[in-house]
Amino acid sequence: MVHIVFGRAAKGSLKLTLREEGHKIIGLPIDFSVGPITNIHKKGGIKDHFTWLKSSFHPMWSNPEDDQTAYQQALQQLLEIKNDEEVTIWTCENATEQIGLRISCYLLKDKKVKLNFVNTFKAMHDFTRHKEVRIAIRHTGECNAKQLAHFYEYSLYPISEEMRRSLEQEGEGLTQSKSIIRSWEQREIIHELEARYDSFIIKCAKRLHYEMCDFEFINATRVIGEVIGHSEQLLSDAWVEYRIRSLIHSGHLIYEGDLQSTRMYKIKVV
Repeated sequence: MVHIVFGRAAKGSLKLTLREEGHKIIGLPIDFSVGPITNIHKKGGIKDHFTWLKSSFHPMWSNPEDDQTAYQQALQQLLEIKNDEEVTIWTCENATEQIGLRISCYLLKDKKVKLNFVNTFKAMHDFTRHKEVRIAIRHTGECNAKQLAHFYEYSLYPISEEMRRSLEQEGEGLTQSKSIIRSWEQREIIHELEARYDSFIIKCAKRLHYEMCDFEFINATRVIGEVIGHSEQLLSDAWVEYRIRSLIHSGHLIYEGDLQSTRMYKIKVV
């Protein structure tokens, strides 16, 4: 069995879960919801994606060179999957994993493989249905090894031929899209403008100003946490901080401190 999963945390948890099964785990480490993904399966598209990340995101959040190498290695492993293999793709109710599901199916379209999927959001819902505490997750990386083992046993479903063709077509379309940010709404991938969540970021900053009335400027990291905590979409720290700096440059926010260090500057809504 070959497993395809998205994100470093999810890969690590799944490796721990299946360490005695002898399964192969392929982890694609990038966030498909932000940055250019045109030809993300080809050399030029990969270069464009990571060049954009390097120029946009603060280096404290990741190492683009290492991430690019890890992605290229994982992509090569995916493309080398042999005919007659059984492949399980792990996904969740968020843009990056839903896009990953579709692109993976597209890249496997010429392979005679048996495809399965696990939707960890729905699996978690079923897992906690009769428990006192219900758990709603945003991404597969939030699941522990015990939960993933349960999902593998009880929430693994085959991808039908009809579903597979649909996912392949959507995946091909995604590799041709020109958008920079994508969200998951009403079970569809939505292509957005970069400024899509800027008003929400400002709203969160204003709320913090009201709650922390003794402080004229608020730590940028505090605002990032507020945005991520209240967003219906799965947003990364790196993306929110990038948009905060964009709002500073456009004059919607002012700051004090050093923008070269995320923890060393504070912001205020104009």
